[in-house]
Amino acid sequence: MIDPKYLIYHDLIGFIAYAKPKSKLKDKKFLDIGVVIDETRNMLITEKDNNIKRYIKKDYIFRFKIPNYKSEEEDYYLEVQGKRIVGFPINRLRSLKKKRWLKI
Repeated sequence: MIDPKYLIYHDLIGFIAYAKPKSKLKDKKFLDIGVVIDETRNMLITEKDNNIKRYIKKDYIFRFKIPNYKSEEEDYYLEVQGKRIVGFPINRLRSLKKKRWLKI
């Protein structure tokens, strides 16, 4: 299981995602956008019912479903501002390693 506080540094492919546009404050519901099948620097590419859609990361608030393998409780949902996950996954992982290294 992935620790929720490290999800933004992880590769997001394979997670079930929900999204809400930042610009529409009245629309408070998260929409099921499907499973993340690819991730670029600025976009998440998802598939739901054989439809592929692209979402610009900085324009959305995302909620990712994290499976709970330890117990039979419900799965976790982690809400992330899109601007926090902008960038290549490998670069996000490198920045985590640098932060840990600098703490010592």
